[in-house]
Amino acid sequence: MNKIMIFSLVVVSAILIGTMGYLSYSESEDHEHDDEHDHSVEIEGSDLRYLTVQEIADLWEIDSGVLLSRIITEFDLEGNYNSYNVLEEIREEYKFSPAQIKDVAEEIKQGSLQNE
Repeated sequence: MNKIMIFSLVVVSAILIGTMGYLSYSESEDHEHDDEHDHSVEIEGSDLRYLTVQEIADLWEIDSGVLLSRIITEFDLEGNYNSYNVLEEIREEYKFSPAQIKDVAEEIKQGSLQNE
């Protein structure tokens, strides 16, 4: 009976150690993924959805007209939008991810920094 209990304990320990190793790997993988998409502005996509194009441009310190133009071009939008439209209004035409807008804003920001 003692051999069965010891064997069970070894098996349970091995399972727990394997699970802990997997969790550590997953957490580090997620962290690396976050590092790949570092933005000069830290804001959640869920918060970004309720800002105007102008407010988003102000956060990234970029031109709102350039940002709006890139959004329209990127998603092939046909609506009549301006810098005072809330991102969520624009998303009614095409359900792009707010994270994509962060990427577009960051590209514009980096491009303007390179031109200085």
